[in-house]
Amino acid sequence: MYRYINLPVQMYASSTATNAAAVDSGTTDAATAGKLTQSGQNFLTTVSVGDYAVITTAVSGFAVRTYGLVTAVDSDTVLSISGTGLPATGTGGLSASGTAYSIIAAADVSKCVLSGAKFTENVAAGDVVCNTTTNLNYVVAKVINDTTILLSGTTFGILTGDGFFVLSDRGSVGATKIRLDNATEIRGNASDGQVTVHYKRGATSQKCAISMGDTVTDDAYYLKFREVALEIMKSRWTVNSGTMPLTPSSGTQGIQWAGSVVFS
Repeated sequence: MYRYINLPVQMYASSTATNAAAVDSGTTDAATAGKLTQSGQNFLTTVSVGDYAVITTAVSGFAVRTYGLVTAVDSDTVLSISGTGLPATGTGGLSASGTAYSIIAAADVSKCVLSGAKFTENVAAGDVVCNTTTNLNYVVAKVINDTTILLSGTTFGILTGDGFFVLSDRGSVGATKIRLDNATEIRGNASDGQVTVHYKRGATSQKCAISMGDTVTDDAYYLKFREVALEIMKSRWTVNSGTMPLTPSSGTQGIQWAGSVVFS
């Protein structure tokens, strides 16, 4: 019986998010506990209670995309905020001076939008949206429609203009199928993570080289690949394929996928 392993690959590779634009943005220029302050703004016109101020460039002690909920619009230049993007007491992050931010409307929280997409056809809850601008990853809570994904939790994982792609380990959707039953050897390369499936020994060796999507210098992907491949081959059931799960990566993106698959 033929046996296959499904390897997750990028869906919507090199996409640029078309989320709604921020209602306001800028860089804070004063430090006040519990407040976001910037002179020259017009917050009374642009911002509403319930919107979110989001850090767009990490600052000391506060990661990119941490945020503060707007609890009051004090004036054109001052917002009262609370949340992970500032300390409970004192100043820092959004309540410090020199922090770049965007204000996101409450209606746009946790959304990933891509004009022209067909998310209902190939994305589902549990898939992962990978932001290549921030190198952060987010789990899909549900697909709202063809062009809009809702991410789990209160998050600002995707803002307009962010680069992203989607990964899935649900099976053949968003995957490349690799045959296993006629393989003679599976090898891993600890210097770059590449996995090689050999099908014939000798001078005319046939092989499939699987290069990593997230650059690494270890063979963690190979170790999981081998484990899953062995389980597929040992199965006594009629199901003749299995899927490589999404695995953590020591590379920049923090999650691994099959970047390229080359047969030779």
